Amino acid sequence: MDIQKLYKVLVVSIVLLCSTSCTEVFDSSQLEQAPEQDLDFDKVFKDYQQFRQYLDYSYKFMPSHLGRMWNSMICELSDECEGLGVNVSSPVFNNGAWTGDRIQGPSSNPQTAANFELEDMWIELFKGIRHVNLVIKNIDLVENFPSQEVYERSLGEAHFIRAYLYFELAKRWGGVPLYDSALELGVDDLDVPRSSYEETIDFIVADTDLAASLLDLTNSEGDVGRATKGAAMALKSRALLYAARPLNNTTQDPAKWEAAANAAYDVINLNQYSLDSDYVKMFFRPNLGTEIIMNRPRRKINFEQGHTNNSNFLVRFIVPQGYLGWMGTAVTQNFVDLYEDSNGFPIDDASSNYDPTDPYANRDPRLKMSVLYNDRFWYDRNTQFYRNGGLDYGSTLINPMGYSIAKFWPEEHQRYKGTSTYLNYIVFRYAEILLNYAEAANEAYGPDGQVPGASMTARDAVNLVRQRVNHVPLPSQLSSSKDAMRERIINERAVELSFEEHRWYDIISLERGVEVFGEQNPIMGMKITKNEDDTFTYEPFLRETRTFKPHMHRYPIPNSEIYKSNSLEQNPGW
Repeated sequence: MDIQKLYKVLVVSIVLLCSTSCTEVFDSSQLEQAPEQDLDFDKVFKDYQQFRQYLDYSYKFMPSHLGRMWNSMICELSDECEGLGVNVSSPVFNNGAWTGDRIQGPSSNPQTAANFELEDMWIELFKGIRHVNLVIKNIDLVENFPSQEVYERSLGEAHFIRAYLYFELAKRWGGVPLYDSALELGVDDLDVPRSSYEETIDFIVADTDLAASLLDLTNSEGDVGRATKGAAMALKSRALLYAARPLNNTTQDPAKWEAAANAAYDVINLNQYSLDSDYVKMFFRPNLGTEIIMNRPRRKINFEQGHTNNSNFLVRFIVPQGYLGWMGTAVTQNFVDLYEDSNGFPIDDASSNYDPTDPYANRDPRLKMSVLYNDRFWYDRNTQFYRNGGLDYGSTLINPMGYSIAKFWPEEHQRYKGTSTYLNYIVFRYAEILLNYAEAANEAYGPDGQVPGASMTARDAVNLVRQRVNHVPLPSQLSSSKDAMRERIINERAVELSFEEHRWYDIISLERGVEVFGEQNPIMGMKITKNEDDTFTYEPFLRETRTFKPHMHRYPIPNSEIYKSNSLEQNPGW
């Protein structure tokens, strides 16, 4: 390799501010302080400390936190949530206004933040792939690795990150150009056509397999947040599940479901993970506990920090005005309705014990764990989402929906109280793996079949997840066939993984966006009135009808990329 030539043509991002050893705490500060400067390969890929910093910076390109669309969450794109007020970017998606063109306007225009999920996402993911390809290409130049084990782990991290970045591309755009090495300006042809979706998944799986063979099963306490063997296997499980779903498996090939079931069971069979006993506190633990397979490096945050690089999430934006929040993301009635009754039946089932005059009684326990609804105790009082004077309905920052998110807001964490907390941006957790297995095993073997040699059925996996929150097992009369079980598993993923950036991508890959995110499923809220006798009247109301067309199951490739390429093809319909 001509080091001097590369030095002249490359401008990359790297941390060169301070040394970081493998035993120091790996946190978000290591991902966020990289200036843009010419890269001196002779220094970076000779000395381990500087190489380590360069590799650490690769993690920065992984989508980083729940508020990455500034004042909007991904759950607002789906039927989970509604963005409120004028400072949200989600209406670009909800109104069907997104295209391959960059959303123009000053930074003060909140809708430009939708670019973070569209053009900017495409660009950043490919920048990350180039960055990590340089790691893979030049790792053998480093002369002073502390040990062979550290060398192997570093190479494993690089292959994991590349696979993760490619999966993030594939789940949005389908097949994409594949680069297995860093190309050189003036030497290599940079105009690479798209590979097929199947080729892209094969590339991801090969990287995850190699990463899993090189990475440790666990990391030291100071390295929490780095990739592990389990994280690589979890990524393979997720990638193969998406590959088996209808959008990407048009021939309904059962072998794809079998591969997805096997990949999920391989993670289960590690016997390394178990469900956290506390569904609520899992998101605020200072360590990973038993369930979190991989977590984003993070610092403690307080309520006053708002949306800064030191904060994982804009806490204030999900909090009602009555608790001194900004109330930008509210939960929909559609999503609340997905939570079953206490006997495990959908609330519109004839056997349900749901009472519309007391709508939050006798429900799946995760409703109370995840959603703030009217007249439940929170912190120091009962919530007030009623329109005739309710503090949490608001006076200037109005929440007409009747609900807000509780899941990422610990009850004791209040504004101006001097509190701080960790907020875990969970990349993979064990409950997802169980539900991956349940979905794939059901499609491959039926609700009560199992992967050959496995000791768990699809039903077993779902019931484990439900058991953790003391919810009843799936009623057999609702899940006796493959088709019936499929619907319950989709619902189970929705409520278990609520607001964690799964629902939008799940429904898209299941090719159900038109029926779930479009005009067939208009967004509803709950109008609440407090009566003179201190009872409440609950009236669902129509909030909006959204637009989702069939071609929207694949994102539009940025037109800026299409226009400068002779071989890059746009997704159909855009």
